Amino acid sequence: MRRLSCIIALSIISVNITAQVYRYSADIKNINNDKVSVQLLAPAIKEQEIVYSFPRVIPGSYSEKNYGKYIDDFKALDANGKKLKVNRLNPNQYSISNAAALHSITYQVNDTWDKTDRDFIFQPGGTNIEAGKNVVMNNFAFYGYLEGYKNLPFEVTVTKPAEFYASTHLSVDRSNAETNILKADNYVELADNPVFFSRPDTTSIIAGSTAIQVTVVSATGKVTSSQVAGYIRPMAFALQKFFNGLPVSSYNFLFYFEDPDNPVVGKKDYGGHGALEHNYSSLYFLPEIAYEPQLKSMVNNVSSHEFLHILTPLNLHSREIDDFDFMNPKMSKHLWLYEGVTEYFSDLVQLQNKLVTEEKFLEEIRKKIKQAEKYGSFSMTEMSAKVLTNEYKDKYGSVYNKGALIAFMLDILIREKTNGDKDLKQVVQHLAARYGPGKPFDDETFFDDFIAASHPAAKAFIENYIAGSEPLPYKAYLEKLGYIYEPLKKIDGMIIGSMALKYDEENSSFVFTQVDKDNALGIKNNDAFVAADGVAITSDNIDEVWDTYFSNNISKAEAEFTVRRNGEEKILKGRLYKGYRNKENYLVVNDKPTAEQKKLHEQYVQLN
Repeated sequence: MRRLSCIIALSIISVNITAQVYRYSADIKNINNDKVSVQLLAPAIKEQEIVYSFPRVIPGSYSEKNYGKYIDDFKALDANGKKLKVNRLNPNQYSISNAAALHSITYQVNDTWDKTDRDFIFQPGGTNIEAGKNVVMNNFAFYGYLEGYKNLPFEVTVTKPAEFYASTHLSVDRSNAETNILKADNYVELADNPVFFSRPDTTSIIAGSTAIQVTVVSATGKVTSSQVAGYIRPMAFALQKFFNGLPVSSYNFLFYFEDPDNPVVGKKDYGGHGALEHNYSSLYFLPEIAYEPQLKSMVNNVSSHEFLHILTPLNLHSREIDDFDFMNPKMSKHLWLYEGVTEYFSDLVQLQNKLVTEEKFLEEIRKKIKQAEKYGSFSMTEMSAKVLTNEYKDKYGSVYNKGALIAFMLDILIREKTNGDKDLKQVVQHLAARYGPGKPFDDETFFDDFIAASHPAAKAFIENYIAGSEPLPYKAYLEKLGYIYEPLKKIDGMIIGSMALKYDEENSSFVFTQVDKDNALGIKNNDAFVAADGVAITSDNIDEVWDTYFSNNISKAEAEFTVRRNGEEKILKGRLYKGYRNKENYLVVNDKPTAEQKKLHEQYVQLN
């Protein structure tokens, strides 16, 4: 009898444990007015009153989102379908009375991409709901959690059109063509893994031992996954080589390419293009671009940055990120590390693997210096810790320029002080190996760890330029690498006149716009650029031609352009004007470096 009693007791315990699961269902097959119906069969609740929450803030995005604003018709029901009393506490939270009787919750999820709102949700962190076309499902925008029960497992059953495929890093049960079941161990894992539901367009890549899946949704079908995977493949192999192996076994790129002619895009308070990183995937909202070199450059620049987040914060992060509070997060001091170092490495990888020229790399440094100057001087650690406040929220963008420049200078400093035995990559990899995904560092003592892993000289740099607010010493550090830098330099040269170029998709040509009527060659608006001194203009040489004749012409006194005007080709030739340009943040390679500069430069530009 005792043995039987034990078996019965164990069975009862097993049933209770099994019941402690969030069982969500979402219907994206029957969408009305860009809204999705969601139901939760709730786990067993002990409390008499419970709070249900949608996130106010999410990891990887450093501003308030308030996803609860996009939820309608929220109801809490008991097992008999009777409504329980619900009190909305704020835009994101509902207090449910008699919670021990809670059986289910129902509500409607609104599309965030179609909304213009002063407090807009940046598209990569929002939702797109297009009946019969696609659903971009950021799970933190669709599903909430009960306070105190965030760490229970989640199962989400999605009713969908049979032809839709669920692209995600989550575990998916696809045994039924019209219902997919998404599974996550807890809310953090669910929120960390977005899903694309659409007609399948996926391409796979293997880089080392890492399986990479590229999924594309293109609004008008101009961009394909095989095309984008072709861009990403060299970058993935470059990263694999850069790190001597990637620290994840699989990764998902989710790309949504929007029609640039969509009338909502670009409106005030709409949001914008960009990406949001996750631990094992990244979601992109980018424009369809017909000019392929520009499309490729855009994809490579943004995807390399997001992919590099597999190093930090996935493998190197603080407690504030490890146990993220979706309602009232305490922000880490180290955005310079998570975003700045990541941005810097994305540029360095391309330079060292010869995916970009050194001139292009220096142009990116120039651009970052110019962008950083707009934010002024301030403590990066203080900004990071207070990034959600009105005082600092507008300075967040500095992590991508000032933060990257900080990483650049730290790399130079470490290489110089260790005589090339160490660099920033090795230091970050060492710290990532020490901590890893499941062991967060202490925000307050991380600098001590960093200094110990790099060089004592890093201490003064950190105190002055990361924790402190002193202006970054660009000239001193750039000269260490054998570069010549001047904040402003007058350059004598030859000038055609002021104008710009745009790509004419319909005719596959480059067209002059914003033309100064007094230009030296008589170029007019809408002239198609056919040839320069007999050299045909192509997508491959247009940047070089523009640089030679317009951006950096210091010696070419005459030019002959062929243009197409009103369907006829015309030859435009003449002598160019003598003049000068004031070049901000002038930056070039010194052709007469010292022995020390040459040695450090050679170490820097080579993959090591």
